[in-house]
Order: sequence, then C-alpha cells, then structure tokens
Amino acid sequence: MSGFLDQLNLSPQERRIVVVIAVVVFVVLNLLLVWPHFSDLGRVRRELEQTRAKMKEENDKILLDVNPATNGLKNILKALERDQGGGIVNQQVQLQTTIGRQAIKTGVDISDTRSAATVSQKTNEFYEEQSVKISFESQEQQLVNFLYNIGNDPAMIRVRELDLKAADANRYRLRGDALLSANYPRKVPVAATKTAAPAAPAGKQP
Repeated sequence: MSGFLDQLNLSPQERRIVVVIAVVVFVVLNLLLVWPHFSDLGRVRRELEQTRAKMKEENDKILLDVNPATNGLKNILKALERDQGGGIVNQQVQLQTTIGRQAIKTGVDISDTRSAATVSQKTNEFYEEQSVKISFESQEQQLVNFLYNIGNDPAMIRVRELDLKAADANRYRLRGDALLSANYPRKVPVAATKTAAPAAPAGKQP
C-alpha cells in the first residue's frame, strides 16, 4: 500500500485522506456485498437437514410397502383379501394403499387418511363404491400429477370434493382436503351346491 502511495507522489496529509477513503470503501462494500450473506450458510444447512429428514420419511414409507421383514403393505393387503374374501375392509385398504403409493410417487404429503361414507347411493350387483378423505400439502404441479395418476387407476378413482388453500404467504404450496371415491368389483359369495346322490335302481323281485 505504501509503495503504491509513494508512486502517486502525495503529501502525508493526502496519503491519510486516500487511506481513509480506501477504508470507507472497503467497509461499505462489505456491508453491501458480504455481510448480508453471512446467514446463507446457516439457511442452506437447515434446508439440507430438512431435505434429509424428508428423504428418510419417504424412504420409511416406501419400506412399509416393500420391506419383506415387516410383511409390507402389499403382503398385508393380500392376507386381508384371503381372510375377508375381498370384502369392504379389503377394498378400503386397497384404496388407501393406492392413494398412499401415488402420494409418495408424486411428492404429495398426506397428513391424514380416513374412511368416508359412500357418496353415491347407486349400487348394482357388479360394483360397489368406497370413499376415502385425505388431508394433504403439496406444490401445484405435484397435486396435478397425483390427481392424474389416481384418475388412471383401474379402480376409476375420482375426486368427489376438493378444498384448497395456500399453505404459505408466497403461495408456493397448497394445503387442502379431498374426498376420493373408487369402484371395486362386488364379491358375490359362491353358494355351496349340494347334489343329491342318484337313487339306486330298484332290484328285481325274485
């Protein structure tokens, strides 16, 4: 610094003024460009921890579906189908499992899932309707993908009711409730048929 000032051929008073100006510029640049970003590292670390926690939560949900050590939701569903013969309980479990699987796939965070009364009263001998109400939070595109995927399910899952509101001030995420209904083939119990033994032919009288 002193060598640079020597080249300028400045008086001692002028040198002091230049040094003061340089210090002021340095402090101002730090105030404008450096100090506002001191908290960025902490924010990035918090976001990284949140992301890791979210990944662990999603992986735990996936393990519930596929982990053979805990029998997995698919195995539990199959066992219920065998025990109940495909009745209403199994259909509710199947509907909730399908919804949960698509929520994990699309990134929709479902906070609550509960059975709901059947909306449609029109039933027939071939199909019966099951309904589930969910509370969720997601981004807009995630919700669109979720609804599209469940709409393509063979059970013809459809949205009966949808209540949405902003989850944050910036409206980056949505929070809401949805009533989802699906049609499942009605299980008709097979009646056991008893066939009478054929009568023995009457013998000839001696």
